[in-house]
Amino acid sequence: MHACPPAPAAPSALRCLALLLLLALAASAPAAQPGPVRGVVWRVPADLAQATEDLRAMQQAGVEAVRTGLIRDDTLLTLADSLGLAIYQELPLDFVSAAALVDTLAFAERLLGEALQRASGHPSARHFGLARRSDTSAPRACAFFEALAQRAREAPGARVYYLTAFIESDRCAETVDFVLLDALDVDAPAARVARWRAAHAVPAGLGALGTWVGPEARPGLEDPHSPESQARYLETHLRHLLADTTAAGRAVFVHRWRDVPVASPSPVHDLARPTAHGYGLHAAGGAARPALAVVRGFFTDGQTTFAFPQGAAPPAPVPWARLLGWLVFLMLGATYALSPRFRYTVPRYFQAHGFYRDGIREGREVLLGSSIVMLLAVALSVGILGTVVLDVLRPTAAFRLVFSALPASVQQTAVALLAQPWMLILLLGSFYALGIALWASLLALVSRRRHPLLPGQALMLVLWARWPLLVLLLGAMTVPSLPAPWAVRGALLLVAVGGLVALYALIRTLYDYAAITYVPGPFVLLLALANPMVLLALALTLPIFALDLDALATFAWHLARRE
Repeated sequence: MHACPPAPAAPSALRCLALLLLLALAASAPAAQPGPVRGVVWRVPADLAQATEDLRAMQQAGVEAVRTGLIRDDTLLTLADSLGLAIYQELPLDFVSAAALVDTLAFAERLLGEALQRASGHPSARHFGLARRSDTSAPRACAFFEALAQRAREAPGARVYYLTAFIESDRCAETVDFVLLDALDVDAPAARVARWRAAHAVPAGLGALGTWVGPEARPGLEDPHSPESQARYLETHLRHLLADTTAAGRAVFVHRWRDVPVASPSPVHDLARPTAHGYGLHAAGGAARPALAVVRGFFTDGQTTFAFPQGAAPPAPVPWARLLGWLVFLMLGATYALSPRFRYTVPRYFQAHGFYRDGIREGREVLLGSSIVMLLAVALSVGILGTVVLDVLRPTAAFRLVFSALPASVQQTAVALLAQPWMLILLLGSFYALGIALWASLLALVSRRRHPLLPGQALMLVLWARWPLLVLLLGAMTVPSLPAPWAVRGALLLVAVGGLVALYALIRTLYDYAAITYVPGPFVLLLALANPMVLLALALTLPIFALDLDALATFAWHLARRE
Protein backbone atom coordinates (compact mmCIF):
# COMPACT_ATOMS: atom_id res chain seq x y z
CA MET A 1 0.00 0.00 0.00
CA HIS A 2 1.38 3.31 -0.91
CA ALA A 3 0.02 6.88 -0.67
CA CYS A 4 -1.02 8.92 -3.68
CA PRO A 5 1.43 11.57 -4.61
CA PRO A 6 0.30 15.00 -3.42
CA ALA A 7 -1.25 17.30 -6.00
CA PRO A 8 1.05 20.03 -7.20
CA ALA A 9 0.24 23.13 -5.17
CA ALA A 10 2.14 25.74 -7.14
CA PRO A 11 -0.05 25.78 -10.28
CA SER A 12 -3.23 25.87 -8.17
CA ALA A 13 -1.90 28.77 -6.15
CA LEU A 14 -0.96 30.60 -9.32
CA ARG A 15 -4.45 30.07 -10.72
CA CYS A 16 -6.03 31.41 -7.55
CA LEU A 17 -3.73 34.41 -7.54
CA ALA A 18 -4.56 35.18 -11.15
CA LEU A 19 -8.28 34.84 -10.45
CA LEU A 20 -8.04 37.22 -7.49
CA LEU A 21 -6.09 39.69 -9.60
CA LEU A 22 -8.75 39.62 -12.32
CA LEU A 23 -11.50 40.12 -9.76
CA ALA A 24 -9.65 43.08 -8.28
CA LEU A 25 -9.17 44.67 -11.70
CA ALA A 26 -12.85 44.15 -12.50
CA ALA A 27 -13.90 45.72 -9.23
CA SER A 28 -11.62 48.72 -9.69
CA ALA A 29 -12.63 49.30 -13.32
CA PRO A 30 -15.23 52.07 -13.74
CA ALA A 31 -18.73 50.82 -14.39
CA ALA A 32 -19.96 51.32 -17.94
CA GLN A 33 -22.12 54.38 -18.11
CA PRO A 34 -25.51 53.68 -19.69
CA GLY A 35 -26.32 55.84 -22.66
CA PRO A 36 -29.25 58.25 -22.70
CA VAL A 37 -32.77 56.98 -23.28
CA ARG A 38 -33.52 57.27 -27.00
CA GLY A 39 -37.00 58.54 -27.63
CA VAL A 40 -39.37 60.51 -29.82
CA VAL A 41 -42.28 62.84 -29.20
CA TRP A 42 -45.60 61.47 -30.44
CA ARG A 43 -49.22 62.56 -30.52
CA VAL A 44 -51.61 59.63 -30.36
CA PRO A 45 -53.60 59.44 -33.64
CA ALA A 46 -57.37 59.22 -33.43
CA ASP A 47 -57.25 56.02 -35.50
CA LEU A 48 -56.27 53.07 -33.29
CA ALA A 49 -54.83 51.14 -36.25
CA GLN A 50 -52.58 54.10 -37.10
CA ALA A 51 -51.47 54.40 -33.48
CA THR A 52 -50.63 50.70 -33.36
CA GLU A 53 -48.66 50.96 -36.60
CA ASP A 54 -46.75 53.97 -35.26
CA LEU A 55 -45.69 52.18 -32.07
CA ARG A 56 -44.45 49.15 -34.00
CA ALA A 57 -42.55 51.36 -36.44
CA MET A 58 -40.95 53.24 -33.55
CA GLN A 59 -39.74 50.00 -31.96
CA GLN A 60 -38.24 48.90 -35.28
CA ALA A 61 -36.47 52.28 -35.58
CA GLY A 62 -34.71 51.74 -32.26
CA VAL A 63 -36.94 54.02 -30.20
CA GLU A 64 -36.87 53.15 -26.51
CA ALA A 65 -39.23 55.78 -25.09
CA VAL A 66 -42.18 57.83 -26.31
CA ARG A 67 -43.20 61.24 -24.97
CA THR A 68 -46.90 61.77 -25.49
CA GLY A 69 -50.09 62.99 -23.87
CA LEU A 70 -52.28 60.94 -21.56
CA ILE A 71 -53.14 57.58 -23.15
CA ARG A 72 -56.69 56.52 -22.40
CA ASP A 73 -56.76 53.34 -24.50
CA ASP A 74 -55.53 50.31 -22.57
CA THR A 75 -54.73 48.56 -25.87
CA LEU A 76 -51.88 50.95 -26.62
CA LEU A 77 -50.33 50.52 -23.18
CA THR A 78 -50.52 46.74 -23.55
CA LEU A 79 -48.82 46.98 -26.94
CA ALA A 80 -46.11 49.22 -25.48
CA ASP A 81 -45.54 46.59 -22.76
CA SER A 82 -45.01 43.89 -25.36
CA LEU A 83 -42.71 46.09 -27.47
CA GLY A 84 -40.58 47.16 -24.50
CA LEU A 85 -41.32 50.86 -25.02
CA ALA A 86 -41.33 53.27 -22.10
CA ILE A 87 -44.29 55.65 -22.27
CA TYR A 88 -43.79 59.13 -20.88
CA GLN A 89 -47.34 60.46 -20.40
CA GLU A 90 -47.83 64.18 -19.88
CA LEU A 91 -50.65 66.28 -18.49
CA PRO A 92 -52.19 68.73 -21.01
CA LEU A 93 -50.67 71.81 -19.39
CA ASP A 94 -48.68 73.83 -21.94
CA PHE A 95 -47.24 77.33 -21.50
CA VAL A 96 -49.00 77.84 -18.17
CA SER A 97 -48.06 80.67 -15.80
CA ALA A 98 -47.12 79.97 -12.20
CA ALA A 99 -50.38 81.37 -10.85
CA ALA A 100 -52.43 79.34 -13.33
CA LEU A 101 -50.56 76.18 -12.35
CA VAL A 102 -51.58 76.65 -8.74
CA ASP A 103 -55.17 77.34 -9.80
CA THR A 104 -55.34 74.12 -11.87
CA LEU A 105 -53.93 71.86 -9.15
CA ALA A 106 -57.23 70.10 -8.44
CA PHE A 107 -57.80 69.49 -12.16
CA ALA A 108 -54.25 68.18 -12.59
CA GLU A 109 -54.54 65.89 -9.54
CA ARG A 110 -57.70 64.34 -10.99
CA LEU A 111 -56.06 63.73 -14.38
CA LEU A 112 -52.92 62.32 -12.78
CA GLY A 113 -54.95 60.03 -10.53
CA GLU A 114 -56.81 58.62 -13.53
CA ALA A 115 -53.53 58.12 -15.43
CA LEU A 116 -51.93 56.34 -12.47
CA GLN A 117 -54.92 54.05 -12.18
CA ARG A 118 -54.85 53.16 -15.89
CA ALA A 119 -51.10 52.56 -15.78
CA SER A 120 -51.10 50.36 -12.67
CA GLY A 121 -50.95 47.14 -14.64
CA HIS A 122 -48.54 48.30 -17.33
CA PRO A 123 -44.78 48.34 -16.71
CA SER A 124 -44.30 50.58 -19.75
CA ALA A 125 -46.23 53.44 -18.14
CA ARG A 126 -44.12 54.58 -15.20
CA HIS A 127 -43.16 58.11 -16.24
CA PHE A 128 -45.46 61.10 -15.88
CA GLY A 129 -44.88 64.66 -17.08
CA LEU A 130 -46.55 67.28 -14.90
CA ALA A 131 -46.31 70.29 -17.26
CA ARG A 132 -44.73 71.41 -20.52
CA ARG A 133 -42.86 74.69 -21.06
CA SER A 134 -44.58 76.33 -18.11
CA ASP A 135 -43.20 78.94 -15.74
CA THR A 136 -40.82 76.99 -13.50
CA SER A 137 -38.76 80.11 -12.79
CA ALA A 138 -41.35 81.38 -10.30
CA PRO A 139 -41.04 79.80 -6.82
CA ARG A 140 -44.81 79.83 -6.33
CA ALA A 141 -45.13 77.16 -9.05
CA CYS A 142 -43.15 74.65 -7.00
CA ALA A 143 -46.11 73.87 -4.73
CA PHE A 144 -47.97 72.55 -7.80
CA PHE A 145 -45.17 70.16 -8.75
CA GLU A 146 -44.55 69.09 -5.16
CA ALA A 147 -48.20 68.16 -4.60
CA LEU A 148 -48.43 66.16 -7.84
CA ALA A 149 -45.10 64.44 -7.26
CA GLN A 150 -46.25 63.32 -3.82
CA ARG A 151 -49.44 61.93 -5.36
CA ALA A 152 -47.56 60.08 -8.10
CA ARG A 153 -45.04 58.50 -5.75
CA GLU A 154 -47.84 56.61 -4.06
CA ALA A 155 -47.81 54.37 -7.15
CA PRO A 156 -44.99 51.78 -7.23
CA GLY A 157 -42.17 52.74 -9.58
CA ALA A 158 -43.76 55.97 -10.77
CA ARG A 159 -41.36 58.78 -11.70
CA VAL A 160 -42.32 62.38 -12.42
CA TYR A 161 -40.73 65.18 -14.46
CA TYR A 162 -41.60 68.33 -16.36
CA LEU A 163 -40.41 69.88 -19.63
CA THR A 164 -38.95 73.35 -19.18
CA ALA A 165 -37.30 76.09 -21.18
CA PHE A 166 -35.61 77.56 -18.10
CA ILE A 167 -32.15 76.44 -16.98
CA GLU A 168 -30.27 78.58 -14.46
CA SER A 169 -33.48 80.35 -13.42
CA ASP A 170 -35.44 77.12 -12.81
CA ARG A 171 -36.67 76.95 -9.20
CA CYS A 172 -38.70 73.74 -8.99
CA ALA A 173 -36.28 70.98 -10.03
CA GLU A 174 -35.99 69.56 -6.51
CA THR A 175 -39.67 68.65 -6.50
CA VAL A 176 -39.42 66.06 -9.32
CA ASP A 177 -37.26 63.04 -10.13
CA PHE A 178 -35.72 64.52 -13.28
CA VAL A 179 -36.25 67.35 -15.77
CA LEU A 180 -36.45 67.42 -19.55
CA LEU A 181 -35.09 70.50 -21.33
CA ASP A 182 -36.61 72.12 -24.41
CA ALA A 183 -33.98 72.22 -27.17
CA LEU A 184 -35.98 72.93 -30.31
CA ASP A 185 -33.98 74.85 -32.94
CA VAL A 186 -31.03 75.18 -30.54
CA ASP A 187 -27.56 75.31 -32.08
CA ALA A 188 -25.86 73.61 -29.09
CA PRO A 189 -28.34 71.33 -27.26
CA ALA A 190 -25.58 69.57 -25.32
CA ALA A 191 -24.59 72.91 -23.84
CA ARG A 192 -28.03 73.18 -22.27
CA VAL A 193 -27.51 69.92 -20.41
CA ALA A 194 -24.06 71.08 -19.30
CA ARG A 195 -25.50 74.37 -18.03
CA TRP A 196 -28.19 72.46 -16.16
CA ARG A 197 -25.67 70.13 -14.54
CA ALA A 198 -23.66 73.14 -13.39
CA ALA A 199 -26.71 74.75 -11.78
CA HIS A 200 -28.73 71.80 -10.41
CA ALA A 201 -28.22 68.42 -8.78
CA VAL A 202 -31.39 66.95 -10.30
CA PRO A 203 -30.65 64.96 -13.50
CA ALA A 204 -31.92 66.28 -16.81
CA GLY A 205 -32.26 65.20 -20.41
CA LEU A 206 -33.33 66.69 -23.72
CA GLY A 207 -37.10 66.51 -24.05
CA ALA A 208 -37.43 68.10 -27.49
CA LEU A 209 -34.64 68.04 -30.08
CA GLY A 210 -35.27 69.06 -33.65
CA THR A 211 -35.83 71.76 -36.20
CA TRP A 212 -38.76 72.49 -38.48
CA VAL A 213 -39.41 71.96 -42.16
CA GLY A 214 -41.00 74.81 -44.06
CA PRO A 215 -44.10 74.08 -46.15
CA GLU A 216 -42.54 75.72 -49.22
CA ALA A 217 -38.89 74.91 -48.57
CA ARG A 218 -36.66 74.06 -51.51
CA PRO A 219 -35.01 70.63 -51.43
CA GLY A 220 -31.34 70.50 -50.47
CA LEU A 221 -29.09 71.62 -47.66
CA GLU A 222 -28.90 75.21 -48.88
CA ASP A 223 -32.42 75.89 -47.60
CA PRO A 224 -32.25 76.05 -43.79
CA HIS A 225 -35.78 74.62 -43.44
CA SER A 226 -35.68 71.87 -46.04
CA PRO A 227 -36.18 68.18 -45.14
CA GLU A 228 -32.49 67.61 -45.86
CA SER A 229 -31.46 70.39 -43.47
CA GLN A 230 -33.64 68.87 -40.77
CA ALA A 231 -31.92 65.51 -41.31
CA ARG A 232 -28.45 67.08 -41.21
CA TYR A 233 -29.35 68.92 -37.99
CA LEU A 234 -30.29 65.64 -36.29
CA GLU A 235 -27.26 63.87 -37.72
CA THR A 236 -24.92 66.55 -36.38
CA HIS A 237 -26.33 66.61 -32.87
CA LEU A 238 -27.21 62.94 -32.38
CA ARG A 239 -23.62 61.99 -33.24
CA HIS A 240 -22.38 64.06 -30.32
CA LEU A 241 -25.25 63.42 -27.93
CA LEU A 242 -25.20 59.64 -28.21
CA ALA A 243 -21.41 59.31 -28.28
CA ASP A 244 -20.94 61.22 -25.01
CA THR A 245 -23.04 59.73 -22.21
CA THR A 246 -23.17 63.09 -20.42
CA ALA A 247 -23.97 65.29 -23.42
CA ALA A 248 -27.64 64.31 -23.68
CA GLY A 249 -28.05 63.70 -19.96
CA ARG A 250 -30.72 61.25 -18.97
CA ALA A 251 -32.57 61.11 -22.31
CA VAL A 252 -32.86 62.58 -25.77
CA PHE A 253 -36.29 62.85 -27.39
CA VAL A 254 -36.51 63.78 -31.07
CA HIS A 255 -39.42 66.11 -31.78
CA ARG A 256 -41.52 64.55 -33.30
CA TRP A 257 -42.55 61.23 -34.91
CA ARG A 258 -45.27 62.63 -37.18
CA ASP A 259 -46.61 66.10 -37.92
CA VAL A 260 -49.99 66.83 -36.38
CA PRO A 261 -52.72 67.04 -39.02
CA VAL A 262 -54.26 70.51 -39.14
CA ALA A 263 -57.74 71.02 -40.57
CA SER A 264 -56.84 74.34 -42.17
CA PRO A 265 -53.10 75.04 -42.08
CA SER A 266 -52.38 78.73 -41.81
CA PRO A 267 -49.56 81.05 -40.78
CA VAL A 268 -51.57 81.80 -37.62
CA HIS A 269 -51.35 78.17 -36.59
CA ASP A 270 -47.64 78.15 -37.34
CA LEU A 271 -47.06 81.18 -35.14
CA ALA A 272 -49.41 80.32 -32.27
CA ARG A 273 -48.45 76.62 -31.98
CA PRO A 274 -45.16 76.22 -33.86
CA THR A 275 -44.34 72.80 -32.41
CA ALA A 276 -47.51 71.17 -33.73
CA HIS A 277 -46.29 70.50 -37.24
CA GLY A 278 -43.20 70.87 -39.36
CA TYR A 279 -40.90 69.02 -36.94
CA GLY A 280 -42.00 65.46 -37.73
CA LEU A 281 -39.90 62.58 -39.00
CA HIS A 282 -43.03 61.98 -41.08
CA ALA A 283 -45.25 64.54 -42.74
CA ALA A 284 -48.85 64.70 -41.58
CA GLY A 285 -49.87 62.44 -44.46
CA GLY A 286 -47.41 59.76 -43.37
CA ALA A 287 -44.60 60.31 -45.91
CA ALA A 288 -41.21 59.71 -44.30
CA ARG A 289 -38.68 62.53 -44.33
CA PRO A 290 -34.90 61.97 -44.63
CA ALA A 291 -34.61 62.63 -40.89
CA LEU A 292 -36.27 59.27 -40.19
CA ALA A 293 -33.32 57.39 -41.73
CA VAL A 294 -30.94 59.45 -39.61
CA VAL A 295 -32.79 58.72 -36.37
CA ARG A 296 -33.13 55.03 -37.22
CA GLY A 297 -29.44 54.79 -38.00
CA PHE A 298 -28.33 56.36 -34.72
CA PHE A 299 -30.95 54.68 -32.52
CA THR A 300 -30.13 51.20 -33.85
CA ASP A 301 -26.35 51.82 -33.78
CA GLY A 302 -26.26 51.36 -37.52
CA GLN A 303 -25.62 54.00 -40.16
CA THR A 304 -24.34 57.30 -38.75
CA THR A 305 -23.11 59.09 -41.89
CA PHE A 306 -25.46 60.35 -44.56
CA ALA A 307 -25.24 62.23 -47.84
CA PHE A 308 -27.84 64.76 -48.91
CA PRO A 309 -28.11 66.92 -52.04
CA GLN A 310 -26.88 70.46 -51.66
CA GLY A 311 -29.74 72.05 -53.59
CA ALA A 312 -30.11 75.77 -54.23
CA ALA A 313 -30.37 78.55 -51.70
CA PRO A 314 -33.77 80.22 -51.34
CA PRO A 315 -34.10 83.77 -52.61
CA ALA A 316 -33.07 86.34 -50.02
CA PRO A 317 -35.93 88.41 -48.62
CA VAL A 318 -36.08 92.07 -49.51
CA PRO A 319 -34.36 94.05 -46.70
CA TRP A 320 -37.17 96.55 -46.31
CA ALA A 321 -35.86 97.90 -42.99
CA ARG A 322 -32.50 98.85 -44.52
CA LEU A 323 -33.93 100.22 -47.74
CA LEU A 324 -36.47 102.45 -46.04
CA GLY A 325 -33.93 103.35 -43.35
CA TRP A 326 -31.50 104.66 -45.94
CA LEU A 327 -34.40 106.51 -47.55
CA VAL A 328 -34.95 108.34 -44.25
CA PHE A 329 -31.31 109.46 -44.10
CA LEU A 330 -31.38 110.37 -47.80
CA MET A 331 -34.41 112.63 -47.25
CA LEU A 332 -32.78 114.33 -44.26
CA GLY A 333 -29.48 114.74 -46.12
CA ALA A 334 -31.22 116.28 -49.11
CA THR A 335 -33.17 118.65 -46.86
CA TYR A 336 -29.98 119.68 -45.06
CA ALA A 337 -28.28 120.37 -48.38
CA LEU A 338 -31.16 122.24 -50.01
CA SER A 339 -32.62 124.22 -47.10
CA PRO A 340 -30.40 126.97 -45.61
CA ARG A 341 -32.88 127.59 -42.78
CA PHE A 342 -32.80 123.89 -41.87
CA ARG A 343 -28.98 123.99 -41.79
CA TYR A 344 -29.20 127.08 -39.58
CA THR A 345 -31.72 125.52 -37.16
CA VAL A 346 -29.90 122.24 -36.56
CA PRO A 347 -26.88 123.67 -34.69
CA ARG A 348 -29.08 126.16 -32.82
CA TYR A 349 -31.27 123.33 -31.51
CA PHE A 350 -28.28 121.57 -29.95
CA GLN A 351 -25.94 124.46 -29.12
CA ALA A 352 -28.28 127.39 -28.38
CA HIS A 353 -31.58 125.81 -27.44
CA GLY A 354 -32.93 129.05 -25.94
CA PHE A 355 -32.57 130.82 -29.29
CA TYR A 356 -34.33 127.85 -30.91
CA ARG A 357 -37.28 128.30 -28.53
CA ASP A 358 -37.35 132.03 -29.21
CA GLY A 359 -37.47 131.35 -32.93
CA ILE A 360 -40.44 129.00 -32.43
CA ARG A 361 -42.24 131.53 -30.19
CA GLU A 362 -41.82 134.36 -32.67
CA GLY A 363 -42.62 132.19 -35.68
CA ARG A 364 -39.21 132.74 -37.28
CA GLU A 365 -38.19 129.05 -37.18
CA VAL A 366 -41.36 127.50 -38.56
CA LEU A 367 -40.11 125.41 -41.49
CA LEU A 368 -43.15 123.90 -43.18
CA GLY A 369 -41.30 121.86 -45.82
CA SER A 370 -38.63 120.69 -43.39
CA SER A 371 -41.31 119.81 -40.85
CA ILE A 372 -43.03 117.56 -43.37
CA VAL A 373 -39.71 115.82 -44.09
CA MET A 374 -39.07 115.47 -40.35
CA LEU A 375 -42.55 114.03 -39.85
CA LEU A 376 -41.96 111.44 -42.58
CA ALA A 377 -38.52 110.60 -41.16
CA VAL A 378 -39.80 110.17 -37.60
CA ALA A 379 -42.83 108.15 -38.72
CA LEU A 380 -40.77 105.82 -40.91
CA SER A 381 -38.23 105.39 -38.11
CA VAL A 382 -40.96 104.28 -35.72
CA GLY A 383 -42.45 101.97 -38.34
CA ILE A 384 -39.08 100.37 -39.03
CA LEU A 385 -38.32 100.01 -35.32
CA GLY A 386 -41.64 98.34 -34.60
CA THR A 387 -41.43 95.99 -37.59
CA VAL A 388 -37.86 94.93 -36.84
CA VAL A 389 -38.63 94.25 -33.18
CA LEU A 390 -41.71 92.17 -34.03
CA ASP A 391 -39.89 90.21 -36.74
CA VAL A 392 -36.87 89.42 -34.56
CA LEU A 393 -38.94 88.47 -31.51
CA ARG A 394 -41.45 86.42 -33.50
CA PRO A 395 -39.63 83.05 -33.05
CA THR A 396 -39.24 83.51 -29.28
CA ALA A 397 -41.36 81.73 -26.69
CA ALA A 398 -42.37 85.01 -25.04
CA PHE A 399 -43.77 86.38 -28.30
CA ARG A 400 -45.67 83.16 -29.00
CA LEU A 401 -47.12 83.14 -25.51
CA VAL A 402 -48.49 86.66 -25.91
CA PHE A 403 -49.56 86.03 -29.51
CA SER A 404 -51.57 82.92 -28.58
CA ALA A 405 -53.51 84.99 -26.01
CA LEU A 406 -54.70 87.48 -28.63
CA PRO A 407 -58.16 87.24 -30.25
CA ALA A 408 -58.28 85.20 -33.45
CA SER A 409 -59.07 88.24 -35.61
CA VAL A 410 -56.04 90.09 -34.27
CA GLN A 411 -53.85 87.03 -34.92
CA GLN A 412 -55.03 86.87 -38.55
CA THR A 413 -54.26 90.56 -39.11
CA ALA A 414 -50.88 90.35 -37.39
CA VAL A 415 -49.75 87.37 -39.46
CA ALA A 416 -50.83 89.05 -42.71
CA LEU A 417 -48.85 92.18 -41.82
CA LEU A 418 -45.76 90.28 -40.67
CA ALA A 419 -45.75 88.52 -44.04
CA GLN A 420 -45.49 91.95 -45.74
CA PRO A 421 -42.92 93.98 -43.75
CA TRP A 422 -43.15 97.06 -45.98
CA MET A 423 -46.89 97.24 -45.34
CA LEU A 424 -46.39 96.93 -41.57
CA ILE A 425 -43.74 99.68 -41.66
CA LEU A 426 -46.07 102.04 -43.48
CA LEU A 427 -49.02 101.18 -41.24
CA LEU A 428 -47.11 101.72 -37.99
CA GLY A 429 -45.55 104.90 -39.37
CA SER A 430 -48.93 106.24 -40.48
CA PHE A 431 -50.49 105.66 -37.07
CA TYR A 432 -47.54 107.35 -35.38
CA ALA A 433 -47.63 110.33 -37.75
CA LEU A 434 -51.38 110.73 -37.21
CA GLY A 435 -50.93 110.61 -33.44
CA ILE A 436 -48.12 113.18 -33.53
CA ALA A 437 -50.15 115.53 -35.74
CA LEU A 438 -53.22 115.30 -33.50
CA TRP A 439 -51.15 115.87 -30.34
CA ALA A 440 -49.43 118.90 -31.90
CA SER A 441 -52.85 120.29 -32.82
CA LEU A 442 -53.97 119.79 -29.21
CA LEU A 443 -50.88 121.65 -27.96
CA ALA A 444 -51.68 124.53 -30.28
CA LEU A 445 -55.31 124.59 -29.17
CA VAL A 446 -54.48 124.68 -25.44
CA SER A 447 -51.90 127.46 -25.95
CA ARG A 448 -54.48 129.94 -27.24
CA ARG A 449 -55.26 131.33 -23.78
CA ARG A 450 -51.67 132.31 -23.01
CA HIS A 451 -49.30 132.56 -25.94
CA PRO A 452 -51.03 131.16 -29.03
CA LEU A 453 -49.04 128.76 -31.19
CA LEU A 454 -49.90 127.77 -34.71
CA PRO A 455 -50.10 124.02 -35.41
CA GLY A 456 -46.86 124.30 -37.42
CA GLN A 457 -45.04 125.80 -34.42
CA ALA A 458 -46.34 123.08 -32.09
CA LEU A 459 -45.42 120.42 -34.64
CA MET A 460 -41.81 121.61 -34.68
CA LEU A 461 -41.66 121.40 -30.89
CA VAL A 462 -42.91 117.83 -31.07
CA LEU A 463 -40.77 116.63 -34.00
CA TRP A 464 -37.36 118.04 -33.15
CA ALA A 465 -37.44 116.50 -29.67
CA ARG A 466 -37.58 113.07 -31.33
CA TRP A 467 -34.16 113.23 -32.99
CA PRO A 468 -32.86 110.22 -30.93
CA LEU A 469 -35.17 108.03 -33.02
CA LEU A 470 -32.67 108.45 -35.87
CA VAL A 471 -29.97 106.85 -33.71
CA LEU A 472 -32.32 103.98 -32.87
CA LEU A 473 -33.03 103.65 -36.59
CA LEU A 474 -29.37 102.80 -37.18
CA GLY A 475 -29.67 100.08 -34.55
CA ALA A 476 -32.85 98.73 -36.14
CA MET A 477 -31.08 98.51 -39.50
CA THR A 478 -28.28 96.46 -37.89
CA VAL A 479 -30.12 94.11 -35.51
CA PRO A 480 -31.65 91.72 -38.12
CA SER A 481 -28.19 90.80 -39.44
CA LEU A 482 -26.92 89.69 -36.01
CA PRO A 483 -26.84 86.00 -34.95
CA ALA A 484 -30.13 84.82 -33.43
CA PRO A 485 -29.34 85.19 -29.71
CA TRP A 486 -27.77 88.62 -30.17
CA ALA A 487 -30.56 89.75 -32.49
CA VAL A 488 -33.13 88.99 -29.78
CA ARG A 489 -31.10 90.87 -27.20
CA GLY A 490 -30.67 93.74 -29.61
CA ALA A 491 -34.42 93.89 -30.22
CA LEU A 492 -35.12 93.92 -26.48
CA LEU A 493 -32.52 96.67 -26.10
CA LEU A 494 -34.25 98.67 -28.83
CA VAL A 495 -37.53 98.34 -26.94
CA ALA A 496 -35.95 99.50 -23.67
CA VAL A 497 -34.07 102.41 -25.22
CA GLY A 498 -37.12 103.31 -27.31
CA GLY A 499 -39.13 103.69 -24.12
CA LEU A 500 -36.49 106.02 -22.70
CA VAL A 501 -36.43 108.02 -25.94
CA ALA A 502 -40.21 108.40 -25.84
CA LEU A 503 -40.00 109.61 -22.24
CA TYR A 504 -37.20 112.05 -23.09
CA ALA A 505 -39.11 113.40 -26.10
CA LEU A 506 -42.24 113.89 -24.00
CA ILE A 507 -40.40 115.80 -21.27
CA ARG A 508 -38.34 117.86 -23.73
CA THR A 509 -41.42 118.85 -25.75
CA LEU A 510 -43.53 119.81 -22.75
CA TYR A 511 -40.66 121.72 -21.12
CA ASP A 512 -40.14 123.82 -24.25
CA TYR A 513 -43.89 124.18 -24.66
CA ALA A 514 -44.35 125.45 -21.10
CA ALA A 515 -41.40 127.84 -21.47
CA ILE A 516 -42.93 129.33 -24.63
CA THR A 517 -46.65 129.43 -23.80
CA TYR A 518 -46.62 129.76 -19.97
CA VAL A 519 -49.39 127.15 -19.75
CA PRO A 520 -49.96 126.18 -16.06
CA GLY A 521 -48.50 122.93 -14.78
CA PRO A 522 -51.81 121.03 -14.38
CA PHE A 523 -52.63 121.62 -18.04
CA VAL A 524 -49.14 120.42 -19.01
CA LEU A 525 -49.73 117.24 -17.02
CA LEU A 526 -53.03 116.66 -18.79
CA LEU A 527 -51.30 117.19 -22.14
CA ALA A 528 -48.72 114.59 -21.14
CA LEU A 529 -51.49 112.08 -20.45
CA ALA A 530 -52.98 112.85 -23.88
CA ASN A 531 -49.73 111.96 -25.65
CA PRO A 532 -50.29 109.05 -28.09
CA MET A 533 -47.41 106.98 -26.67
CA VAL A 534 -48.71 107.47 -23.13
CA LEU A 535 -52.19 106.44 -24.23
CA LEU A 536 -50.75 103.38 -25.97
CA ALA A 537 -48.78 102.41 -22.87
CA LEU A 538 -51.93 102.73 -20.75
CA ALA A 539 -53.92 100.71 -23.28
CA LEU A 540 -51.36 97.91 -23.06
CA THR A 541 -50.85 97.89 -19.29
CA LEU A 542 -54.31 98.60 -17.87
CA PRO A 543 -55.86 95.37 -19.25
CA ILE A 544 -53.15 93.42 -17.44
CA PHE A 545 -54.69 94.50 -14.15
CA ALA A 546 -58.29 94.91 -15.25
CA LEU A 547 -58.45 91.42 -16.81
CA ASP A 548 -56.16 89.76 -14.27
CA LEU A 549 -53.43 89.13 -16.84
CA ASP A 550 -50.56 89.86 -14.50
CA ALA A 551 -49.61 86.17 -14.33
CA LEU A 552 -49.39 86.00 -18.13
CA ALA A 553 -47.32 89.18 -18.22
CA THR A 554 -44.98 87.83 -15.54
CA PHE A 555 -44.54 84.58 -17.45
CA ALA A 556 -43.80 86.47 -20.68
CA TRP A 557 -41.26 88.62 -18.82
CA HIS A 558 -39.52 85.51 -17.44
CA LEU A 559 -39.38 84.00 -20.94
CA ALA A 560 -38.04 87.26 -22.38
CA ARG A 561 -35.25 87.38 -19.77
CA ARG A 562 -34.38 83.77 -20.59
CA GLU A 563 -34.02 84.66 -24.28
